[in-house]
Amino acid sequence: MKSSWLVLAIFFVATAATAQEDELARARFLDQQGVRAFADGRIHDAMTLFQESFRAGGPSNELWNVARCQLKLEDVEGARHTLESYLTQKDLSEDDRNEGRRLLDEIDHRPSTFVVASTPSGAVVTVDGRAVGMTPVVSTLPPGTHEVKVGRSEAGSSVRHVEARDGRPIVISVELAPILRGTPKSHASDDRHIRRLFAELGAFASYSYLGGGAVIEGTPSVELSGGYAPFVFHRVLFGFGLRLHVGRDEWSTNPVVSNAAIGCSPPNDYAAAELLAMPTVFGAVRATSRLTLGARAGIGAAIYISGTPIGGDLFGASCAFGGSLAPDGYAAIDVSIRMTDQLRLVFFPATLDVHPAYVNARNDATWDASGAWVRLGTGFALAVDL
Repeated sequence: MKSSWLVLAIFFVATAATAQEDELARARFLDQQGVRAFADGRIHDAMTLFQESFRAGGPSNELWNVARCQLKLEDVEGARHTLESYLTQKDLSEDDRNEGRRLLDEIDHRPSTFVVASTPSGAVVTVDGRAVGMTPVVSTLPPGTHEVKVGRSEAGSSVRHVEARDGRPIVISVELAPILRGTPKSHASDDRHIRRLFAELGAFASYSYLGGGAVIEGTPSVELSGGYAPFVFHRVLFGFGLRLHVGRDEWSTNPVVSNAAIGCSPPNDYAAAELLAMPTVFGAVRATSRLTLGARAGIGAAIYISGTPIGGDLFGASCAFGGSLAPDGYAAIDVSIRMTDQLRLVFFPATLDVHPAYVNARNDATWDASGAWVRLGTGFALAVDL
């Protein structure tokens, strides 16, 4: 009887060993097929084969293979769970365990793909207060919680709070209010550069002409002007201002003449400082955000405020220094180049000043200088917009 039980026990042990060997052989076969599928790019098939190999008694490394397949398939959360199970296995070597921890840490720090779209597009996107671009935006986010703002202004922004985890993609789509066609944003920014109130300080040089034999030598002059533009029509503006001009004139006569009417003989050479003041009107057209083309005109009065005795000269028929007022007409074109929001450099390609005829100025039988005095000039100025 005892021998019968012994034979039966040996039979069962042999049968179990044979079954175990068959399972291990099946596990090795499944592992080999999984490796081939992975190499061929059939990642999903490879993952299934590795999982079956582990269930058939394959080594714990089959879980490592499964996690690699899940990462290839962008199943980061599944890979995390597989690696956590892998690290609980008892048959891992220290190197295998460290490699598993390294990959799990890599998953923890994996950035997430970040996509932001808006309707209409062109909205500013900021992440944690830092601008990352204008919609549509494709970027990445590090792991953690982030504040995302999408909009055209701080007041009109849409705010979202998102969490980047395990490299999972984050997609944000925002509907924004349409831009009103009657008040485009570009118009608002253009108005910022329209000058309504300004002041200019400039330097000028001129060439003068006066009939009757007088030779005039113009020297550089200084001008201070200002203006206000109450009429603004997008790119066109009109306004009025005030012009103050200080200059020095030098002239001579040939031949020597005298003023018989008042019985004196003035000298040949003269020099005097001139002060001119006049109201002006102006208009301008903005060609670009930085370039403006304009024109201005005015009528005022000039007077000599110091110099050599004029003696019946241009502004009065007497032998003493004159000082009488003379009317002046003015016209100019200007080109303005904006350097900052407040500063502009203004070029004057051409300016024109005309003093009308001075009646009885140096009027005798041989010589007459009572014609119009014409000044053609050019210059530049620095303008400040207030």
